[in-house]
Amino acid sequence: MNNIKTPQGDVQLLAPPVDLLRAIRSFLPYGFVGYGGERPSGAHFGIVMQCGDKEVLWVKQQPVPCDEEQGVLRFQANGILIALSLADYLHQGFDGLFMPCAYIRKKDGGQVESGIAYFGSPSSDGREVQENSFGSGYDDSFGPGFTTMMVNFIHTLKRSSEASGISLDQFIGLDVRPRTHLEALGFGFMVVGSHMVCLKTQVVEQDPVWTALRSTGISEVYHLPSVPAGITEADLAIAEPCESSE
Repeated sequence: MNNIKTPQGDVQLLAPPVDLLRAIRSFLPYGFVGYGGERPSGAHFGIVMQCGDKEVLWVKQQPVPCDEEQGVLRFQANGILIALSLADYLHQGFDGLFMPCAYIRKKDGGQVESGIAYFGSPSSDGREVQENSFGSGYDDSFGPGFTTMMVNFIHTLKRSSEASGISLDQFIGLDVRPRTHLEALGFGFMVVGSHMVCLKTQVVEQDPVWTALRSTGISEVYHLPSVPAGITEADLAIAEPCESSE
């Protein structure tokens, strides 16, 4: 499917050019791998979240726990809120890579934690660094400028919630956690400089995320069907950024 029809208009899915693939790989701590033949869940790529015993870190925006049924609804709502916020974030002109994803993880007593997690990799000479005035521990973990990117996205998320009437759970903390801590992580979209990239492996036209995205003016996205992947350290040379892609 290359053209998604929504009540707000069409969204065109584009094949990512080589230069964009190189840029994405250069921003990822352990790069990504391509899948030939057998593709897990229909993915063309695996974004490496674990290399040996090392894991990619995320910042989780943790809500108050809820029951499982409410958690699934919240997971879906968070995905829509993220889609409603991407255009506003994109217009702010940051140069690095930023990935906001809905997540859901089990808690004791049949409860779940259904929130939003953030991964990002700032550009060393991007606007996010030039405007960096936070100097927080998040920058220590993700690089100078990450906090600027994340805080600006959270502001757009709150505006999207107010404008749409879709409630955003009050969060009780922002904590740095490894990928496996998040358990079920929904790969949806990433922003890379001025480019919007869809990571979904299954594109369903009836998914309300597409209507939400199109309602903000976005009519084209690059499609990079991806899943979280794990590799051994011996495979790192295949996945990691090469000198020519930086």
